[in-house]
Amino acid sequence: MLIEEYILLPKLSTLILGILAEQEISPYQLNKLLKDLDTKKWFPIAESTVYATVTKLKSKGLIEGRKERLGKLPERTIYRITTKGEEEFKSAVSNYFDRMDSDTSRFDIAILLMHNLDSNEIQKRLKKKLEMLESNYYDIRKQLLSLESERHKVGFTTIAMLKHRLHKIEAEIKTIKEIIKELNTTKNSSQQHPFDFRMNN
Repeated sequence: MLIEEYILLPKLSTLILGILAEQEISPYQLNKLLKDLDTKKWFPIAESTVYATVTKLKSKGLIEGRKERLGKLPERTIYRITTKGEEEFKSAVSNYFDRMDSDTSRFDIAILLMHNLDSNEIQKRLKKKLEMLESNYYDIRKQLLSLESERHKVGFTTIAMLKHRLHKIEAEIKTIKEIIKELNTTKNSSQQHPFDFRMNN
């Protein structure tokens, strides 16, 4: 059964840990990188929220910081992910794959960060999600066919809503099949990571 309610980490926390799994970084750089990723189109993030999330992750022992001073520039704190943070992060990404809901941004984050998981683990979770999506697709399609045969009894808005849900499921099914195909083709050989467009300090 796919996990519906339990998510180990919020979306922003998971993204930050994903970035820190790649490189040590300051909160200022984090904000810049999240801006480059255009995350505000996925979900609203204020700069103050990033700083607050970093503080919270540190208090939980998921990240740790060290002071650094470059030349005459003000001292800054550089953060890195801890072993505990890596474990929590990987669990969160795995559970983002498992989750079935209308918030597709969690699935986007899981796709973005999935290179941190074992290839076999990714495929296992993707195939499980694919089965659930295809089952949902079949149920909605069956419901649509039934309603369309009695259109005189059903408002067009009901059918439009169901078609919208169907199209969203179709998009996720297509995405998962493409990812599985890519994983089987490349065997996860690429060393290119999602944050490798890299920003300057």
